[in-house]
Amino acid sequence: MTKTFDEVQDIMPKNAFLIMAAVLIATDVFILLCYFIESVNTPIWKFAATTVIFAAMILFCFFVKLKISIEDDVIRLRFLKSYDIPFGDIIDYKTGDVDVIRNYSGWGIKKVTFKNLISIGYEQGISLKLTGRKVYTISIADPGHFASLLPMQKKE
Repeated sequence: MTKTFDEVQDIMPKNAFLIMAAVLIATDVFILLCYFIESVNTPIWKFAATTVIFAAMILFCFFVKLKISIEDDVIRLRFLKSYDIPFGDIIDYKTGDVDVIRNYSGWGIKKVTFKNLISIGYEQGISLKLTGRKVYTISIADPGHFASLLPMQKKE
C-alpha cells in the first residue's frame, strides 16, 4: 500500500476553536457564579449539565479531523465515517472554489446523492462525479495537485 497523497484538516480553524472554547468556558463559569448568588437561585445541576455538554463539544472539535488520502487506486476519506472511492468509480471532476463547485452547475444530473466533506476555512476543493449517481465534494488545500494524481486528466 503506497500513499501518494495525505492531508489532515481540523474541522474548524485554530483561532475559531480557541474563541469557541473560551466562550463556552466563560459561560460555564458564569452559570457556576449564578449558583452562588442567592437572588438568582440557579440550581447546581445546570452547571453540571452545561459542563458536560460544553466539554463534549470542545473535545469533539479538537479531536475530530477530516483525513484525505490516496492509497494505491483508492481515495480514502475519513471524517465521522470512512469512505473509499476507487479510481474506477470516478466519471468526472471539477476543481475550484468550494461554494461554486458544490452547486454542480453544468453537470445536468438528477436524483443524485451528494456528500460534502468540507472543513471550515478551506476555500478550494474538488467535486467528484461517481458511478451510481453520487457526487462527493471535498475541501483540499491544493486541489490542482490532488486532481493531477487522479488517473484521468481532465480536458479543459
